[in-house]
Amino acid sequence: MDFVVAFDLTIVNSLFKKKEEHLVTFRSGSCRTQIDYFLIRTNHKRLCKDCKVIPSECVGTQYRLLVMDLVIKSFKVKKRSGGVARVRWWNLTRVNVTKLSKKIKSEASWKVIGDADAM
Repeated sequence: MDFVVAFDLTIVNSLFKKKEEHLVTFRSGSCRTQIDYFLIRTNHKRLCKDCKVIPSECVGTQYRLLVMDLVIKSFKVKKRSGGVARVRWWNLTRVNVTKLSKKIKSEASWKVIGDADAM
């Protein structure tokens, strides 16, 4: 229990109310014990949908299988949006250069104040 508290974990077996046959993992004669536990981080507790022992599946003669159902959602990698536009230098042919220079001259307001050294 100290380990669980120290590392902020949750015992998944205690989250769900089950019958005794769905909790007991080791049975020998009249002795029935719960010896296996799943530990999960407390902030991931919502991902766990169920935790139980399957009575019909025996791993050994006295041991039963413990199963936990998790729902893990995949996420898509977002494409890069916005940012700096790429300059496609390979598209600058002689025709495109003249169109670009005319567009720049017509849209920009060029104010020349003195010479370049004074600016």
